[in-house]
Amino acid sequence: MKRQIENKLYALLADKSRNNVIIVEGARQVGKSYMVNHVLQSQPLPYLSFDLEKDFKLRRQIDETGDFSDFKTLMYDQYGLAKNSILFFDEAQESKNLANYVKSFKEDWPEIQVILTGSSMNRFFSEDTRIPVGRTRSITVFTFNFSEFIQYVKGEELADFLRSAPDQVAPSRHKMMLDLFDRYMLVGGYPEAVIAYQNGKPYYDIIDEIMAGLEEDFRRREAQQPELFRHVVQAVANFIGSPSKLTHFDTTKYQAKKIIEALKGWHIILEVEQCSFDPQRSNFLPKRYLHDIGVVNRKRSVAVPSVSILETIDPALRIPLGGLFENAVLLNLVKGEAARYAVGTWKKGNNSDIEVDFVLDVPEFGVMIPIECKAALSLKSKQYRNLVHYLKLTGGNFGVVVSAAPLEKVSVGDGITIMNIPIYLADKENIKTYFKNYTGFKRG
Repeated sequence: MKRQIENKLYALLADKSRNNVIIVEGARQVGKSYMVNHVLQSQPLPYLSFDLEKDFKLRRQIDETGDFSDFKTLMYDQYGLAKNSILFFDEAQESKNLANYVKSFKEDWPEIQVILTGSSMNRFFSEDTRIPVGRTRSITVFTFNFSEFIQYVKGEELADFLRSAPDQVAPSRHKMMLDLFDRYMLVGGYPEAVIAYQNGKPYYDIIDEIMAGLEEDFRRREAQQPELFRHVVQAVANFIGSPSKLTHFDTTKYQAKKIIEALKGWHIILEVEQCSFDPQRSNFLPKRYLHDIGVVNRKRSVAVPSVSILETIDPALRIPLGGLFENAVLLNLVKGEAARYAVGTWKKGNNSDIEVDFVLDVPEFGVMIPIECKAALSLKSKQYRNLVHYLKLTGGNFGVVVSAAPLEKVSVGDGITIMNIPIYLADKENIKTYFKNYTGFKRG
């Protein structure tokens, strides 16, 4: 199945003016290798593809090369690399020497495009290796988002509808999509888990196996109390959507910071900083999320009950839904982005209860779009009160509520439009399309 992120890789390969080394990041089992190989098989240039985790001989040979010239000779002589082709190394961090050649890949090898992937590329450049700034372009692969989940279990036509920023959704389809989103929150987006679900097999076993494998990898590679992996993941899952305190983690604050930074480097934890308009006078806790919505559900404490968009009525029990919505929306907002996420969260001040879940930076439009996530089945003005407050302070004219309510546009005065987008349509590209369609925005 073609992944949406493939278009970003095609675009990077097509940009011949820079010849940057392309680094594809993401947690294990999210489909990095499959995606890259699928793209390589679909484009005209010759290519070589290697998995350095499995190919012990090549890994040893690379690590024994004395310099870049020796490495080039190795690839040409013993592996038949052709000029004007693509060279792909999967699990590139397994080589101790490859990082030393990244600068030369860019500057001294214009006839070869190099792609590197790995689940722990934060360990690719060692402390003794100078990071070649400006020589790489990065993209990050996450698990299936909801439209990709639908593409696999329901087909291309319905997935295309979800990506089309529709003006209206029939009531029967709206209810069906909420039912399916309930299922997606349980299954998540790991390709193997989705395949198991579609085949009527226990998808939760797949999630548990993948997380156990990640935990074992983490134990082998990280020095900061790797035994805390499971506890930290569970703690983040339990407090999804709320400010994340270091006291939530059963260790010292110093060790908590260390392991959180490591898990961010592994793309297992995503962190969003909360800011005000005056950073000098604010000291807010960040919000932390997980890389897959199914993992959030599997890793929450047993005491946290299962919730359903349509069937859970008790308001107190619906609170966890808001956090799950936030996690799903964030993954859609940052898909493909690496290192610096173009997403923040805003609070008016230390003693204020006025805040916005996410603020999306859209530099091509020159706007910041505020987004609130609510688990409500109907839209009420109190749900977008903070959006209006933010827009009036900033001079903006468009805000988004992501909820379980039907698609709706509301004009609230002062030229401000609030768009209620159902959770199943809450995609970055859809939000940008609705902004253009309902604000009359024109480029330039």
